[in-house]
Amino acid sequence: MHDFHRPTVARQRQQGQRMTSGAQKANYGRLDSNRPLGEIETTTFHLPRLEHSTLPMAADRGAGWKTLRDAGPVVFMNGAYYLTRREDVLAALRSPNLFSAHLALQPPGSPVPVLPSAFDPPEHTHYRKILQPYFSPQALAAWRPVLERHAVDMIAALADLGECEVMADFARLYPFQAFMDMYGLPREDRDRVIAWKDAAVAGKPEGNELLTYFADAIQQRRQTPGSDLLSQVMTGPGDLSDIELLGMSHLLILSGLDTVAAAIGFSLLELARRPQLRKQLRAEPEQTRVFIEEIVRLEPSAPLAARVTTDFVDVGGMTLPPGTPVRLCTAAINRDGTDEISTDDLMMDAKVHRHWGFGGGPHRCIGSHLARIQLAIVVDEWLRQIPDFELPEDYSPCINYPSKTFALTSLPLTWA
Repeated sequence: MHDFHRPTVARQRQQGQRMTSGAQKANYGRLDSNRPLGEIETTTFHLPRLEHSTLPMAADRGAGWKTLRDAGPVVFMNGAYYLTRREDVLAALRSPNLFSAHLALQPPGSPVPVLPSAFDPPEHTHYRKILQPYFSPQALAAWRPVLERHAVDMIAALADLGECEVMADFARLYPFQAFMDMYGLPREDRDRVIAWKDAAVAGKPEGNELLTYFADAIQQRRQTPGSDLLSQVMTGPGDLSDIELLGMSHLLILSGLDTVAAAIGFSLLELARRPQLRKQLRAEPEQTRVFIEEIVRLEPSAPLAARVTTDFVDVGGMTLPPGTPVRLCTAAINRDGTDEISTDDLMMDAKVHRHWGFGGGPHRCIGSHLARIQLAIVVDEWLRQIPDFELPEDYSPCINYPSKTFALTSLPLTWA
């Protein structure tokens, strides 16, 4: 198992002072105890520098991640240090004591905790233990009829039209429609909740309405608990405070639903490209699980894990000082060619293979089981109601980049 180590104090001073942010040579020294402090033997280190604008990521994730991997194990890009090598990424995910999610994800001065993602152990472990039971496959099985009903109804409304723009007409709506039901919220509020979410993501003041909306919902549940997910967590053994429930709800809306929407888009894009695969999944629906895992491996909608170092850390031939913003390229290692599975190709070999599309380590996505259920329901139901569909001849898939969530900007489909 690959683990990080802290450099000596002398090397901390030398290397921390000499960090550069460009593709240039930096001198890193080693102290000789018999020499004065100022006399240092130097070696040469090359830190690659890229820009978001130089990556072909918007049109081709395979090429984009390869560009990053080929540049080096540590790449400086737009103010952060990107770790691209599998052993480093996985070791960092397992080392929250050195690579802090809290420092990276909790906005300074925010009164609302980003719960549980922006906490490090032991606080993260505490919150994870409270919330995990509500997102287990067993607990989510009770919500499956709700998830299925919304998929059936929403796809049926599209089936007779003969065409749609998947992202706007379905993918971005379905996860929110299901969430409103699971949270016991009025369905007619869906569109304004989406609008507030979009404003919050864009940093617009209208996004604050989302906090007010959920604060009101929490107060209502305190007075009259129901059977919805929010009430279950509120009245459960975790005894979360109102502010903690608000942080949990806010995170679910901001991070947990757009990622599912993105995965729906990538799934239907691949199915539109592959008539034979559509036929296979209709005949062998048990293979849908394999397909879903491959989509998450190849096109994870949350492709990076943001961290900030808490100490001096040796990685990729250099030393990162405390306070360094780091991006762990989990999507890059899913395609790095380390084994025969980690390729740019869709591997439909009837096996579910390991990947890091849902992250890894203690911060692995707590909603991964819910996402899997929703994606499988959507794929099966879409193929049942709309078995054959195609892309326009002039369509070129493109994602929003740079963005925290990788998602298709549009996906027009037609069918007979």
